[in-house]
Amino acid sequence: MPTPLSVIILTYNEAERLPQCVEAVRPVGDEILTVDSGSTDGTVALAKKLGTNVLERPMKNWAEQRNWAMDQATHSWVLFIDADEVLDAVLQKTIVGWKEHSHEDNNGYWGLKRVHYFRGKRMRFSGLQSDVVVRLFHRSQRYTNREVHEKLDLQKPQPLAGILHHHTYLNQEQWENKQRSYAAKSALDKNHSTGALTPFHFAVKPAFRFLKHYLLRGGILDGAAGWNYSISMAQGVYWRYAEMKKLRKS
Repeated sequence: MPTPLSVIILTYNEAERLPQCVEAVRPVGDEILTVDSGSTDGTVALAKKLGTNVLERPMKNWAEQRNWAMDQATHSWVLFIDADEVLDAVLQKTIVGWKEHSHEDNNGYWGLKRVHYFRGKRMRFSGLQSDVVVRLFHRSQRYTNREVHEKLDLQKPQPLAGILHHHTYLNQEQWENKQRSYAAKSALDKNHSTGALTPFHFAVKPAFRFLKHYLLRGGILDGAAGWNYSISMAQGVYWRYAEMKKLRKS
């Protein structure tokens, strides 16, 4: 018996990238559910125009929002796609094939191979080359309660055939705002498990993060994009501890 699928897209000011995302999931979704957390750029109106079911809800954190969204889905099996991600034709075909079968094991889950683009360049190294994200699963699964980088407590699976293209960089202002937001949320997650803040946190850890992405994970082979991405990752670490310092003063 075929398995119907609800596609869930969480949005906040994604009017520029949402159309491509929705068109790519249209062949696989029996329902496309957009959950918006207060967009001011016309995302909600656009999502409705694109024919998706739209719900509006303030976001506490990504994990809690994803868990809530699953409970609103019409179907028992869900596929999470971010608004800056696009399924390629092979992945579309793979998921359509997956739907043709009955899936009785509610503990089953599947991963998607994600390819990243930064400043318009496909990143083949920089620590991004082995990214597999679990996005297809039964809605009884729950995300762990974290402010940022939410995840399911599952082992990383072999990915389905096909590619999930991730266009994370829109422009420099958007990217920096995103990184600063992640840093603030990461500070909340890690504050209680971090000891006294020292120069080690503000100098050594950012430097190591740069070296990790640029040298250990091959960012140098991505050229200028690899350099800029590695610098950005180091900045994110510094901003995390700067935000943590603010928290401890407040």
